[in-house]
Amino acid sequence: MRSVLARALSAVVALVCAASVAGCGAENAAGLGPQVMRFKDYSYTPQGTPESLAAQDYIKITAVGTVEDFVEGVTYLGEPGNTPYPRVYLVVKVDRILKGANENGVLDDGRLFVDLDRGPISAADGRTPLISMADFRKAAPVGTRVALFLTDPPEVPGKVGVVEASSAPRVRTLSPHPQGLIFEGGGGLVSGLVESDELPADWRDIRTVDELATRMTA
Repeated sequence: MRSVLARALSAVVALVCAASVAGCGAENAAGLGPQVMRFKDYSYTPQGTPESLAAQDYIKITAVGTVEDFVEGVTYLGEPGNTPYPRVYLVVKVDRILKGANENGVLDDGRLFVDLDRGPISAADGRTPLISMADFRKAAPVGTRVALFLTDPPEVPGKVGVVEASSAPRVRTLSPHPQGLIFEGGGGLVSGLVESDELPADWRDIRTVDELATRMTA
């Protein structure tokens, strides 16, 4: 895990980029600002095709749907004096579950709650997230189509307690693979957690969520 300072600096860069259409290119032109979600690095082996990622045993659910909201998630607490680790939930109204339709306890009235890292914490008070809920909602506005490749949420090292959010879902939450949060913009697909140009070439050739869904079920 990167240091708090490094994560904070990355978030500042991301927020500046998200605010500048000229500086961030087609993603902002499409009404998306996923740079705010890209504040951390991932250690993973990229999967060259959607079919390959969908076939991995650690992928519990693949689905397509539309963004309905972002809501406060749980906050994991460490030892006294340590920085808390807050989460945020992306609420997705599901159109189709492509893998894992029999997975128990993950749907709430046709919705998935996608568990995401909330991001860096203010150094001033050691508890306030630097990325606001409004920033997340601007990153992927309501109605944005999305494709999901979901796995179990990561373990939180040193966790000694949990503060539940008032909006806590009644279902089990899952987290996206680094390649597994894909939004549809005006000019094609946009990666949520990693830069779009980091996706293997085969992914970048896909233009719509419907086309990606066809590939996810192959």
